[in-house]
Amino acid sequence: MLQDWLILFPELALLGFLLAAWLINRYRTVNTPKTFFTLSKYFLLAAILGTVVFYNKSAFPGLWVNTPYSTLFKIVIYLLALAWYYLSSKWFLAKNKSSYQFYNLVMLALLALELLISAASLLLPLVLVPLLCWINWRLLRLYTDPDEIRVMSRLYAFLSWLFILLLAGGIVLIGSRAGTFDCAGVFAYFQNRGALALADYAAVGMILASLLFMLAIAPFHSWYLGMLTYAILPVCGFLTLIPPFAHLSCLINLITNVFGEAGGFMRLVLIIFAAFSLFVGALSANGAANIRRLFGFSSVYHLGFMLFSIVSFNHGGMLSAFAYMMIYLLAMAGVYTVFLGLKSRGDFLANLEDIDGLSNAKPYLAAAFLIFMISLTGTPPLLGFLGRLSVINNLVVDERWVSVGVLLLSILFMANAYLQVIRTIYFEPVKHNFDRTDKAIYICLFINLILVMISIINPTYLLQDAEKILSGVF
Repeated sequence: MLQDWLILFPELALLGFLLAAWLINRYRTVNTPKTFFTLSKYFLLAAILGTVVFYNKSAFPGLWVNTPYSTLFKIVIYLLALAWYYLSSKWFLAKNKSSYQFYNLVMLALLALELLISAASLLLPLVLVPLLCWINWRLLRLYTDPDEIRVMSRLYAFLSWLFILLLAGGIVLIGSRAGTFDCAGVFAYFQNRGALALADYAAVGMILASLLFMLAIAPFHSWYLGMLTYAILPVCGFLTLIPPFAHLSCLINLITNVFGEAGGFMRLVLIIFAAFSLFVGALSANGAANIRRLFGFSSVYHLGFMLFSIVSFNHGGMLSAFAYMMIYLLAMAGVYTVFLGLKSRGDFLANLEDIDGLSNAKPYLAAAFLIFMISLTGTPPLLGFLGRLSVINNLVVDERWVSVGVLLLSILFMANAYLQVIRTIYFEPVKHNFDRTDKAIYICLFINLILVMISIINPTYLLQDAEKILSGVF
């Protein structure tokens, strides 16, 4: 009994934060915007320690299972959360607003994502996905004008319920046909069947659609772009950096450990949505006037690019997807760090025209921004080139020439959108007096750039031990 409680230490640490934060908010008379970051930092470090120590032990193996694979993804999202929580505290300090609700919601989301990564039963996503949708809805409304976001919040609520019902329908359908909701049992059901029935394909399709909605893959991306338009900057960064990595892990788990025998159908679905995401993201980014929306469309594009690697359904494809996702997250973390430094008269700038001539007013911010965008375009020798090369090389090995052509064409459109940002920063006159940038922003950018340089010199650092862990999945 005691051993089970010890194994649950990461989950208990995250729950412990929720209790401690409530007590502090309720009974402590003076709380600074940094109070709840400091608290979250210690509980996150405790969760990381527990995850590493009990990486292969599970208290409830019927619901979720801890493995080296799940531990790898958990550690990454914990570290991303720790970095973004710190940067988010700078926003709350600048705005002099309470950070209690934000840290409470994102820590609850982190707990749900952590469980989703380890899910061994389809019943767990059935509970966790509605919780995550509710958290996103609450985050959207955090410190925003209710009148401005009324339509967007209603749209998100409608879409969330639609895809939750799809997910529930798919899980109930496949559970009734397989006689179990256990992932291993469903996998055995698919293996033992000869030809799959229409109901099997329908169940797989409904579950996949729900997960693609959570990933913000086109055409299910409107909620994500709406969030970036209306939500506060800490929320935008959280949704961009952390949930996609967890949902990628869940998608890979479904492909390999649950619906493996429906591979041909899943490959067709993923290719269609991946191609759609590529061109919707790249073409829409070229017309975006809001810089957060521009990089939101960029995220849709990059997630589509990543899906093209997964469709190979082999070890090489998954390693390519993991490498591409790591590089994307490192670059986007840098981009959002720059966003936190873009202020004028106390307001955080969001429109593209607001950063005209940034290189003259903030040369270091502009230089860092340039490096991250070059990495996202996939230009050598920066990290993005490694990610693109890994994905394209895997497709070439599988002789998927049409997919390679689609990827290369989309790269041109996306590069043009980044060039518009570069032109705005370096070749337009200054329009705003930028506020003084917090030194912590420069320190975080410096650390990020050091990671980029290390990975350029020796790319194996980026995937240290990851290949061994991922090789056991396929």
